[in-house]
Amino acid sequence: MPTKQAHTAAGTSVHDAIRADILRGVHAPGAPLRLAALARQFDVSMWVIREALVRLSEQHLAVRSTNQGFRVVSISKEDLLDLTEVRVMIEGRALVDSIQRGNIDWEASVVSAHHVLEHAEETREGQPGSTVEWSLAHERFHDTLIAACGSPRLATIARNLRASAEVYLQLSADATSTTHERDPRSEHHQLMELAITRRSDDARSAIENHIRLTTELVLRAPIPAAGR
Repeated sequence: MPTKQAHTAAGTSVHDAIRADILRGVHAPGAPLRLAALARQFDVSMWVIREALVRLSEQHLAVRSTNQGFRVVSISKEDLLDLTEVRVMIEGRALVDSIQRGNIDWEASVVSAHHVLEHAEETREGQPGSTVEWSLAHERFHDTLIAACGSPRLATIARNLRASAEVYLQLSADATSTTHERDPRSEHHQLMELAITRRSDDARSAIENHIRLTTELVLRAPIPAAGR
């Protein structure tokens, strides 16, 4: 009988694989995530699949309903615009508060998280399949920037909003790869520098530009139709 550790490891592996497929577009926005089919694909129990899909729901990459089961989160222009405005307000406030409250340990954690993200960005440029590594490093960097804001509720709201934007972020990354209009590495480096040099007003402007540019790039490409 599998040990609890083995069960947990299997669940983590399956979760990471499905997450990667969602971000790569293997499972289209709005497409059903059928437990039986995924269990056959990964050769695991439906219980393991269900646990993975619950985690993805918590990360706002999937949704579930009583009658229809799990689906990939749907996306739309209207949702993106609404999400953008709320993120600008919340993340801007959280970043300013974090810069004003953060200590030397926070500064060190920002530099460290940026270093990891920079490595992930270099890896992704040479290995297009390394989406998940970049996504996790990107999430950690932005989480660290606001970690000292002093309000767990504010930080949680900001994280949840960013999680809701995850699929849009991938669309932005795809658009960036075919244009020279954006340099995410420079944007992230600027955010780090502004944070650790305590330039809160400039940092707020930078995070707003960072979020809005993502939206502009996504809107230039067609929003994928909901899967069936």
